[in-house]
Amino acid sequence: MNFRCASIPALLFVVAAQLPAAEHAIRPGDSPQAVLDRAAPGDRLVFLPGVHQHGLAKHRAMLYVDKSIEIELREGATLKLAPGTTKLEADGEITTDQDAGKKLDDLQVGGRFDTTRPAVDGPEAYGATIYSIVTDSVGADGQPDTFAWGDGKIFDTPHKGVLITGDWQDLSHGVKIRFGSRTGHSLRSVWFVSYDGPEAYGIRIGHGRQKDYIENVRIVGKGTIDLNASHNAQPSGLVKDINACVLIHGRVRRVLVEGITMTDTMRSVMCYGEHTGEFLPGGKTGPGESFDAEDITIQRTRTLNPRGAAYLLGHPSHRGQLRNVKCNGNYMETGLTALEPNFNLDGYEVIGNVIKSDGQAIHCWRHSRNGVIADNLRVGDNTGKPVVVVNAPRGWQNPEPPVQRNNRNHLGEKQP
Repeated sequence: MNFRCASIPALLFVVAAQLPAAEHAIRPGDSPQAVLDRAAPGDRLVFLPGVHQHGLAKHRAMLYVDKSIEIELREGATLKLAPGTTKLEADGEITTDQDAGKKLDDLQVGGRFDTTRPAVDGPEAYGATIYSIVTDSVGADGQPDTFAWGDGKIFDTPHKGVLITGDWQDLSHGVKIRFGSRTGHSLRSVWFVSYDGPEAYGIRIGHGRQKDYIENVRIVGKGTIDLNASHNAQPSGLVKDINACVLIHGRVRRVLVEGITMTDTMRSVMCYGEHTGEFLPGGKTGPGESFDAEDITIQRTRTLNPRGAAYLLGHPSHRGQLRNVKCNGNYMETGLTALEPNFNLDGYEVIGNVIKSDGQAIHCWRHSRNGVIADNLRVGDNTGKPVVVVNAPRGWQNPEPPVQRNNRNHLGEKQP
């Protein structure tokens, strides 16, 4: 009788497949990134009670996840961004696609912003300084167009009727701008220029353009992720990359975020795809590769964020697809919009959430489709604000109306 022996690699694979997943305890002071890097796919990381205070590691996150893993934050465990990790930067970032109807998109920014000036606070600013620039007249018979600008509240432009010269023009605090053309702009074209801090994340899954899918990641427990926005410079709310306690980005699928509390941040959870093509007005893209995210569940979490927002599902500056997202049974207290089904989102549930917000509760903003928004309760508002708003900026495709049922503003409803 002849016997054939299995190869050594095959035997090793069988043995490895039978080994139970390992559990790795992370104590305050340990490097969570070093522990995760040593862990095998399928292992479990446990943050033990205490304050786990860290700066940023890979891809601007306290913990970057690139494999199948379960992460538990035990009750009493807080993953916290160290104070002073992010600082105000002197280079400006232009946000241009607020108005997709521009004939010309030719603004450049230069100079060197004075970072010692007092920060401007307010919605969308987060302590950053935002310049609002708006074309306020269109020249006739070859005369130059003019613009208005301001560096205080967003859309507040007290300096009006400034002729466009085509050269560098001084604004304030060391900032200069230049238009590529003196004429030919649309009336009321809008640009914002932000001077702010860089982005930071608590736990990040994917960096946007990873070749292979990262899948089967669980972030669970009764602990807390604290982005410590009170003691770090923040990005403005208008730039491409903003802060979140959890970011799910690019080819990522089958993710669960459950039970944890998220606080002192710009957003609690953000998820979106990525695209390599040129970004065209109104959300379109040129030829390129799409890195999509899918099958994301966010449930029974708490967002305690009186100066910021909560969940962002899809993003117009990251134009891959996002599919099959459930954001159900969560509690949130926010100063700004709590929950945003946003761009390139296809198939979502927003069910059974309790929302206390000084801004919008649920805002379907830009194109999304195949959504169900049901049984959500808005609390703490007696002014009659709606629970759900559905619209888009000028030049963008509106969301497909979601299925809505039994969404209530508890105090805002008329009593019999």
